[in-house]
Amino acid sequence: MYTHVRHLLALALSALLLAPAAGAMPVIFDTDMAIDDWAALLFLTLHPQVELKAVTVAASGEAHCSAGVPNAQALLALVGRGANVPVACGDAWPMDGYFVFPAPWRQDSDTLYGVSIPAANASPYQGHAVELIHASLVQSTEPVALLATGPLTNIAQWLQIYPGDMAKVSRVVVMGGSLATPGNIPVKGFTDGHPNTRAEWNLFVDPLAADIVFRSGLPVEMVGLDVTKTVPVTAEFAAAFKRLAHSPAAHFWDAVLDKNDWFIASGDYDLWDMLAALTLVDRVRFCSGEHMALHVLHEPTQQPYLPSTDTTMPALLASGTARHHFDAATAGIVERGGEGSVLVCQRSDGPAALDLFTKILTAQ
Repeated sequence: MYTHVRHLLALALSALLLAPAAGAMPVIFDTDMAIDDWAALLFLTLHPQVELKAVTVAASGEAHCSAGVPNAQALLALVGRGANVPVACGDAWPMDGYFVFPAPWRQDSDTLYGVSIPAANASPYQGHAVELIHASLVQSTEPVALLATGPLTNIAQWLQIYPGDMAKVSRVVVMGGSLATPGNIPVKGFTDGHPNTRAEWNLFVDPLAADIVFRSGLPVEMVGLDVTKTVPVTAEFAAAFKRLAHSPAAHFWDAVLDKNDWFIASGDYDLWDMLAALTLVDRVRFCSGEHMALHVLHEPTQQPYLPSTDTTMPALLASGTARHHFDAATAGIVERGGEGSVLVCQRSDGPAALDLFTKILTAQ
């Protein structure tokens, strides 16, 4: 009984401490609730200069709606914000195309890699993710920043349905894409032999949505594979984090790192979404680069690459036209040219990023 009361008191105190500071940045977090999305969600919730307005789950990405929404709510509740931040889900397929993440990755995302946390006592938002984005923007008295760390399905759909909302958006920070660095689609043991060596997964899965967002004229900042190599998750980083893991958020993330010692040992694990979240709170330190016009390739084909294709998706798009198969060898590749201007993050202070991430998650 005493332990239970102490836990409730700790959560109550945490909720008071988590009240956003005066002048905090209002943020909508659009996430596909995969491994580093969890860390980004905790970071945003705990950072005193962020006022998290809403969480929307991009179910075209790694987590399904049925797991992604309650997992997001549970993580919010873990740090005392379970009833304060609305969570909604979007479509379970991309705007166009049939591409999907590997099934084992989606299973791990749905189950939090087997790390158990208490369920939240909260109901999801009664509506589509696009409607929650719109409502959050309309209700805000100041411009809102969008952070997108999964496929851009929800963001592109929102743009098409509510183009008048663009004036309410201060920034759009996107984790996705690559210009100078090789892509991350071929992964040993999961997607061996995949023909696409230049794209990044979030943009590959819904390349049409990415193209719409990059060409939209919104103030987009691309945190791609070119810069996320500055924040590798190493065994040394994991060990240092473990020594400081005394808060609920830190205990959770430490357990996730323990479950992924094999991933850490591979040398292929970077804090992709975390660097995007860090860029959101401090662009000067964590994102310096060049503005350029970009477009994202999505070439139709009559010969689908079946290993990354899910043909059970609806054959018709929302417009009533037929869903396309896209060329798997080129889908999601970012190239120069097009409308709009995207800030491409090319340099970052990696050690400072890892240090700030650790301080925020362990300070609760």
